[in-house]
Amino acid sequence: MDKVKNTSSLADPAALAQLFDQREFRHALSTFTTGVTIVTACSTVDGSEKLVGITANSFNSVSLDPPLVLWSLSKSSHSAAVFETADYWAVHILSHDQDGLANRFAKRGIDKFAGLTIERGLGDAPLLSGCTTRMQCKTTYRYDGGDHIIMVGEVMHFDHSDAPPLVYQRGNYAIATRKELTDEAEALIKVTTSGRNTDTAASNTITPLLGNAYFQLYDKLRESGAQHGLNDTEFFVLNTLAANEGLSLAELMQLFVYAGHSPLAHVLDDMTVRGLLHVIVDQDEESNNGLFYLTALGHDVAQKIVDAGKQIEADMLSKLGEVDTIALRTLLRRFVNP
Repeated sequence: MDKVKNTSSLADPAALAQLFDQREFRHALSTFTTGVTIVTACSTVDGSEKLVGITANSFNSVSLDPPLVLWSLSKSSHSAAVFETADYWAVHILSHDQDGLANRFAKRGIDKFAGLTIERGLGDAPLLSGCTTRMQCKTTYRYDGGDHIIMVGEVMHFDHSDAPPLVYQRGNYAIATRKELTDEAEALIKVTTSGRNTDTAASNTITPLLGNAYFQLYDKLRESGAQHGLNDTEFFVLNTLAANEGLSLAELMQLFVYAGHSPLAHVLDDMTVRGLLHVIVDQDEESNNGLFYLTALGHDVAQKIVDAGKQIEADMLSKLGEVDTIALRTLLRRFVNP
């Protein structure tokens, strides 16, 4: 069999060297999703203590026996002198809500520990709170790595929590979610509504998926409203005023139409008679239009529905788990507040 000859420039070291672009190389590296860590240490020179900490996403494991980890430190870092002499340092794997802390420790020329409550670890290294994992390490090796120093340490002690970790991908902070679907999640996608199978290419686009999720939640919320004697329109009014009291009839009518409810003024009159609403009229206004508020009874019913809604949401989101739930909330907030 004849051997295949490779004439591609991709096999030519000299040609590849000419094509190498450092900026594009950084972009290429950013496609590799990493965790986000803060590494801290302490040094004492002539009785003067100095605390240092930097954000690093170059952290990785090396060995289980002995337990070794590594990270890389830029030689131009203002903290390099401390880390080059420190016998101990601490690695903090940040949780999903600590992107602000990551940004703080990525800056130069500021007191990164100002206002933070810290503990002290081995070698007096400062320990930050609220992290997914903390590792206290003893320096075992330092290697030259181009414009960086590769720090290798033995993990002497660690603690961790179930908090989802923060990740970094393509220059942005993110939350990692599971790719595979649970049986329960598959069932939610493949729901059959009114005898129509929704397991089609169209039903797996965003709009019908959001619609199915909304109606599954809303149907259960409607049941809660019905238990308190509310029809759909009354349920909508109660929830609207619970979130934003003091709306006029015109404002409520506008919301009614937008939400697809019947714009009937007698609904408000009926709820007022039943003691759920009351109207405050400003005598100085020429139009003499009133503003609608919830009564104490209205607030009580609204709170019961809110509590029921929280339980319904908790039951449904338990199928996703904490990590995917946080990711879902993050994406939905971005979607409704572009």
